[in-house]
Amino acid sequence: MTIAMKRNFLIALIMAAVYLFPGKLSGQQFRGGLKGGLTATEVSGDQAGGPDKLGWFASVYTNMDLRPHSRLQLELMYIQKGSRAFRAPSDAPPPPGTRLVAASGLKQSVSEPGRDYRLYLHYVEIPLVFLFDFSVITGLPYVDRLTGEFGFSGATVVGHYEENEFGLDITGEMARQKPFRRAELNVLAGLHYPLLERLDAQIRFSQGVTPFRAHQGGSTSWYNRGQYNTVWSFGLSYTLFYESGNQEP
Repeated sequence: MTIAMKRNFLIALIMAAVYLFPGKLSGQQFRGGLKGGLTATEVSGDQAGGPDKLGWFASVYTNMDLRPHSRLQLELMYIQKGSRAFRAPSDAPPPPGTRLVAASGLKQSVSEPGRDYRLYLHYVEIPLVFLFDFSVITGLPYVDRLTGEFGFSGATVVGHYEENEFGLDITGEMARQKPFRRAELNVLAGLHYPLLERLDAQIRFSQGVTPFRAHQGGSTSWYNRGQYNTVWSFGLSYTLFYESGNQEP
């Protein structure tokens, strides 16, 4: 991320904190906290076999009770997505010393056949999820402590970097050929498990339902209109406060 993008994201977090941590409101039941962890991601059409790129995410969140065992949660998140596709051994690399032209116009000598394709995507994302406690549907030990979630999120790209299989920076060239969509819609599902009173472990699956850009070849169909993000996230969430009417936790 550039300095400007980091500054804008910090400003967004501060604004979210002001919104997510208001003063005590009589009759309201809500919580607020922080989340963070690792991501394993892939992009449809990247010729890779699974979530092959690691990244991280961080967010602030607030949730409000709907019923005794269900909540509605809103988050503001920074998350890394993208892809990393290793070149198969059978692929014929360019001869050692081959000179290629990078997007910057500079010629570069390529003598390392082991390089791989990389796509780094930086997103600001706003998930809205419904949470429900398993204790209302099962009394099985440990399982009854789980909390499930499902919902959706809207996201926008705030930074990106792309490198082809020869190690050349193609960020600008690809951005001109295949510009990113302004917004991306995702569906979410996940599980939470309490570790301590205020600390939970979580796993979440996110699938893009709108493409973030067109396919490499430009072809589309009614069910596949471009490249989509798929994300597995693993992290921790920490509750900073819990408000219940006029009572402190």
